[in-house]
Amino acid sequence: MRLWLRILMTYLLLTLVFTAAVTAAFSIPTSAIEHNVSTSVDEVTAGGKMFTAHAGPWEPWKLGSFSDCVILGIAYMADSDHPLQSAMSDKFVMKDSSPIDGAKQMLEGKDDSRLQTVIYSRYWHGNQVIVRPLLCVTDVHGIRIINAVLLAILLMLLLIALWRQVHPADALIITLPIAAVMIPSVPLCLNYVPTFYIALIASLLILWWSRSTRRWENTVLLFFAIGATTAFMDLLTTPMVAMAVPLTVYMLYRRPRHTWRTVIILALAWLAGYGLLWATKWALAALVTGHAAFQDAMGAVTQRTVGHGEQDYMRWCLKITLAALAATAVLVTAVTLLLKRSREALQRCSWMLLVAMSSFVWTLVLLEHTWHHLHFTWRTFVVLAIGVALFWRHLYNSPLNAKPLTLN
Repeated sequence: MRLWLRILMTYLLLTLVFTAAVTAAFSIPTSAIEHNVSTSVDEVTAGGKMFTAHAGPWEPWKLGSFSDCVILGIAYMADSDHPLQSAMSDKFVMKDSSPIDGAKQMLEGKDDSRLQTVIYSRYWHGNQVIVRPLLCVTDVHGIRIINAVLLAILLMLLLIALWRQVHPADALIITLPIAAVMIPSVPLCLNYVPTFYIALIASLLILWWSRSTRRWENTVLLFFAIGATTAFMDLLTTPMVAMAVPLTVYMLYRRPRHTWRTVIILALAWLAGYGLLWATKWALAALVTGHAAFQDAMGAVTQRTVGHGEQDYMRWCLKITLAALAATAVLVTAVTLLLKRSREALQRCSWMLLVAMSSFVWTLVLLEHTWHHLHFTWRTFVVLAIGVALFWRHLYNSPLNAKPLTLN
């Protein structure tokens, strides 16, 4: 069967599975989760900055109280009598442009002219497939414990698998940066966890299930599915983590001959799954609810890429990004020259820099979003740290021959 036909079948199957999954999640009666939603809102709004570390105006370990209240609000507002309609509209309540105040007021059940029902249909909100069932048995405190335990187990399993099947040094270079950006706050925020779950599970799948990547067609389909799942679960937090970590694991494990071509094709397969399934949600939301989902999504895309009447701010964002890119390029070049390895060795390892630079590509495309939400989007740059560290390690361990790399 031709690859394009298999991709089409995979796309249709994932669309059906995702639609069925969110519909089933929204079929759970709100009465079954009401108590745990109430205690969860209290905990999220009271302790949202409990684990925050301040660095001037930047709060790198800030918990996403805003986004978590949106998730809890959508869970609470679902109409189990019309689950498909609820799953496609994804309503929550805001008060004076604040979902935090909206979530509090929503649970009090009092009329307030400042309350506004928002249709948030441009995302799949696949997190509800996990969150709503869990809210039947526990609140956000219990969910945080579950996330912390499961993510720690998955990270340890990935460390062991890479240690045995790839190389101990590579295992440490990949898992330690993930642990550094994940452990302090990711398990504590409902909105931060999906991309890390996807990255870890997909990487383990590549290492443990050889059939998933034994044939090239299977590999392309796998990365298409990873991208689609990222679009389903994530609210635009750190999707590059879900792409770059499994891609790096695949490249180290399978060692394909044509490295650049492989990286580019698999990244495009991931992007195709991500973009196609995301756009499908807009179409389904428009069809089922009648809401102008495409116009809403395009407005958000414009805001998050070029801003709305924010020329000075956008120029500042671009300057900071390009300065960071230039500083990274200078550092990588300087260390590479000090290692004095051959051009052939540089070519063999260069795909790692290609993966590393995906963090800057993502930042330059979603410029406004990256800097406006820096308190969580900064974790995207773990991809840069992993890629550059792997590049230097593999370059250092390459043979030193008679043709060292020099500047012309």
